[in-house]
Amino acid sequence: MVPSAILNTMSKTPPPQLRVFALKGFARFARRMRVSNETLWKTVLSPPDADLGGGVYKFRIARPGEGTRGGGRALVALKVGRRAVLMFGWEKKDMENVTSKELKVYRLLAKRYLEFTDGEMSVAVNDGTLLEIRQPL
Repeated sequence: MVPSAILNTMSKTPPPQLRVFALKGFARFARRMRVSNETLWKTVLSPPDADLGGGVYKFRIARPGEGTRGGGRALVALKVGRRAVLMFGWEKKDMENVTSKELKVYRLLAKRYLEFTDGEMSVAVNDGTLLEIRQPL
């Protein structure tokens, strides 16, 4: 049984809030595909299509008015419930998947971004390295 003092403390602690970021290249890809911020949020909140290891997940992204099958793909660095960094996006028609060499690089990048403190993430946003995708109301 958990003492009531601990339960009272736990209930007063707000749960961590998910923050979603994108690299500039990914933001350009999303604009080209006409993908809204709402769709990006729905994507990172949905189950991934594949766990590629090292905090890197592959997601399908639906193009407006179409399904996810032939649309876009995204590599996302994800710390569940805390942070998502949209790192790379591509259209299925342009390439099937990333190479193993590219995946190694994205795993290293994911490791770095997932280790950043909230303050370091804010600095990356302020200096233009990352864009924060605000949650739609």
